[in-house]
Amino acid sequence: MSNKSAWVAKKLSEDENNIKVVETTAEDFLVIDRKDGNRFIVAVLGLKGIIRADAVRPLFSGENKPQLVINVPSNILWSGSAIDYIHSNNAAFGKMGDIYRSARVSNVGDFRDKNMGFFINAMQQHSNVRSVSYVYDTVFQVNRLMGNSLIVAVVEAYNMSAEDVRNARARFGNFDIVVKSTSYGSITKQAEEAARSMGAKALTFRGLLGCLAS
Repeated sequence: MSNKSAWVAKKLSEDENNIKVVETTAEDFLVIDRKDGNRFIVAVLGLKGIIRADAVRPLFSGENKPQLVINVPSNILWSGSAIDYIHSNNAAFGKMGDIYRSARVSNVGDFRDKNMGFFINAMQQHSNVRSVSYVYDTVFQVNRLMGNSLIVAVVEAYNMSAEDVRNARARFGNFDIVVKSTSYGSITKQAEEAARSMGAKALTFRGLLGCLAS
């Protein structure tokens, strides 16, 4: 068992939840037993930086295929190509805590981050949106029926600051819109100015929907 897989298995064994690791596959995947007796397979990566499709493709080439792919550490970026490949194989991606969250879903491969799922659904259902695709796990390309395509970055911030905007730029690169992930709190004038200096907009969820229409 790899060091990362062993670390995850140890953490799960120390936690008094209703799941446990019962075995390891030949591919070094963890087989997890749920309270209802159903099992699912988790692949553990130990990569840094950006996870791309070529890193996840080999995970699905063996006899046993994962329903969930996680990475340790969690402070990485999942590229759109990696996410699309995982989803095309009826699997999900995430971090350590998503093992517990996905275990509550009847089909683990259908698990999606609740917050990002909300944004994706809202954007896809917008009357002026043709399609939404992943750039990274919290960054999306939104193709509109009228108007140019937009890159939308979603950030965790209660009161979005200029530093939040600058950190998003450093982490994701260029974007057209940076939007707060929560409806609580506010966007500071400094954040709006920082975004404007980059040729972007700092918006709330409601502001995002308005911008997609224009």
